[in-house]
Amino acid sequence: MANRRKTHLDALERRLTGPKRIGLFGHRNVGKTTLLAMFYRQASTGQVPGLRMAAANPASAEYLAEKIGQIESGEPPAGTLAETELRLHLYQGAARFDLIVKDYQGEHVTLGSDEPIQAFFADCDAVLLCLDPDGPASPAERQRRQQEIENLLERYIDRSEDGTTGRPVALLLTKFDRVLASVQGGQTGQQGPGSSDDPATWGVERLVEARYGMTRHALAQHAPGGAIFAVSSYGRGAEGGRPPAELHPLGLERPLGWLAEQLEAVDRDQLEWLWDLVPDDFPRLARCVDAFGRRYPKSSSAVEFRARLKTLRRRRFRRLVFRSTAAAAFGAVALAGYDAFGFRNALAFERSQPAPAVARRWTELLAWHPTLPWIWPGLDRRARLKEAEWTVKAAEVQVALGTDGPELRSKLASVKERAPQLVSAIRKVEHAQDQVRHDRLWDEIRAEALAPGDELEKPLTALRTFLRDFADTPHREEAQVLADSLKARITARESAADRHFLDDLTRSEVLPNADFRDLIDRARQFLADHPRSEWRGDVEHRLDGYVARLDSRDIDRARQYSQQYPTNFATRIERYQDYLKAHQTGGRYISEATEARDRVLREWDTYTYRQAYDHLLAHPDDVAEVARRLRTYLRDHREGRYATDARQYLAWWDKVSVPGEYRVTLRRGVVEPDVGKYLSGGPDLGVVIEVAGITYGPSPVVRNSHQPIWDYTFSRPIRWKLGDPVTVRIIDHDWSDSTVFTLNSRKGDPLAMRNLTGTLKPAKGGKTSLVFTSSFQMPRLSKPD
Repeated sequence: MANRRKTHLDALERRLTGPKRIGLFGHRNVGKTTLLAMFYRQASTGQVPGLRMAAANPASAEYLAEKIGQIESGEPPAGTLAETELRLHLYQGAARFDLIVKDYQGEHVTLGSDEPIQAFFADCDAVLLCLDPDGPASPAERQRRQQEIENLLERYIDRSEDGTTGRPVALLLTKFDRVLASVQGGQTGQQGPGSSDDPATWGVERLVEARYGMTRHALAQHAPGGAIFAVSSYGRGAEGGRPPAELHPLGLERPLGWLAEQLEAVDRDQLEWLWDLVPDDFPRLARCVDAFGRRYPKSSSAVEFRARLKTLRRRRFRRLVFRSTAAAAFGAVALAGYDAFGFRNALAFERSQPAPAVARRWTELLAWHPTLPWIWPGLDRRARLKEAEWTVKAAEVQVALGTDGPELRSKLASVKERAPQLVSAIRKVEHAQDQVRHDRLWDEIRAEALAPGDELEKPLTALRTFLRDFADTPHREEAQVLADSLKARITARESAADRHFLDDLTRSEVLPNADFRDLIDRARQFLADHPRSEWRGDVEHRLDGYVARLDSRDIDRARQYSQQYPTNFATRIERYQDYLKAHQTGGRYISEATEARDRVLREWDTYTYRQAYDHLLAHPDDVAEVARRLRTYLRDHREGRYATDARQYLAWWDKVSVPGEYRVTLRRGVVEPDVGKYLSGGPDLGVVIEVAGITYGPSPVVRNSHQPIWDYTFSRPIRWKLGDPVTVRIIDHDWSDSTVFTLNSRKGDPLAMRNLTGTLKPAKGGKTSLVFTSSFQMPRLSKPD
């Protein structure tokens, strides 16, 4: 029942504070969409006196603008196929209404339909029933339209308690311009209902009574305050359902004004009803009055409701103050009684209970009665003193029984601060606790010292700690004897272990291939761990011997390797380097190893360089192999004694490996005495050089000479690279050109260019020769020591 009442009140509050839901009820082709669009057009442009309408969101504005655009362009809006929610603002004077209207497909209101629009109509705040008087001519169709309206009104009546619809309901006769046109057409030349724009002259009541008697009778019986309006969205001049060129709507202002007045009246009645239902529900009434005041700011009813709410607020505040005061007084009395009763119970409890239980009871009293210091300060001081006294007594009992815990001493220290008069009693308890602890510890330590097992250090440490903590113990002499006994046993055990280590060291050193480095590490670790051992001197003597033997063994290994592998220079150096690293702190052969390492390095330097030098002597044409060996030399001896020669040779090698230009000068020559043509005074000689298929020259001609001197430098540099062949031709230009002699470089000679430096002779001998000088030079390598 309570839930149903709350649901009813919540629904009533939603109607008062939420937007108003306006239902536009009508079948297909009744003109609902056109009427909505024209309501908005007229009211938003100031053509409805005292009223203004505005779209509340972009979607609504766009929807209505599209419909108005169609109408103004002479096209009737198409039938609505989808349900569309429109949010609008309606202003009448200072009043403002937030409206929700839905456009929908007319068939959805047909009898028996359960479309979603039916739920919207069931919860509407006001309904405009739309009928087209010029619509269905058939009585059966007209009857069905009235039955659809009747079904809606019956649903409203079923939910009401007074047999009314419970909301404003008006009947709108749409497209009334057609009715007026038909009436005017039957009254040609006369002034009648069809010629005037005043709705009062149209005979609307008679028309409704004649055509829609069922609806007229239902509204008269169940819709008090209902109204009937004749409207035309287009006005006169519409033909065939199409809007005229100029729109002059008829009767639109009256339904909007009636709707605003009815909504305010319903809100006022519903707020009065809510006040009768819950006159003391201030939060709900405040929300509803605030909503009413914002919706009708200049309404006299709003002022009256605010005054009533202010009176209710004052009455509610006085009632709250009275209740709070009474509750506080009752609570204070109850707390005082509760605290006094608890104190007396604690007093009675201490007469027959042991001290620990009594101490807990006084502690619980102070914890459960936090108001005791404010209500009964005297009882609070007594209770705290009682708690301290019984805490000391309980501690005395716990110490005697051996049930005291480690937290007892800190608890007693806290009691000392709160109750200084109990200090002497607390000290007695602490002394007793110390004595009990002393006796318990002595028994445990003595038993452990008499049967220590393998861990002798643990009972010895416990004895020393006991003597330090209890300096006045009567067991000091016995404890000292036990400690000395344990110390002697520990010393004997350590000496035996040290002797065992020394024996093990001695056995290890005589084994074949003994690892002296490991023996040295073990001996040094022993000396670090046992600084007071009686065998320390023996271990130090052994350590010196191991170091000397390891020193001799390592240098012998380096010497033997050098003798056995004299050309493994890198490994020989590594062996001496290993010795220096292992014995850097005091080896006897440091100087020898250092000198040997440097000597091997010099030998390696000379040996590697000699490999290239000897090869050059044995194979002067194999410059590629010489270059390879010199590169190996520089890789291992970058700063070696012969590094400069090696770099110069490799630079020359890099130069001749690619084409380069060289200046060549022809100095002089000799040819055989029989060279020359018949009846000539001697040959007219010139020289031509051919390198890699390219001819250079000829040189100038020296006439009538078998020993010509040219001293001629070829004007074009000779372009040559390693491996290119060189051919030199001596030509006699007397009478006609003829080759006297051809000098070819040796086949496969990689250094043919050297033929153009020095004297060139044929391989088979003879007197023929040529002398050249050139910028081509062969590098020289220094002879190794």
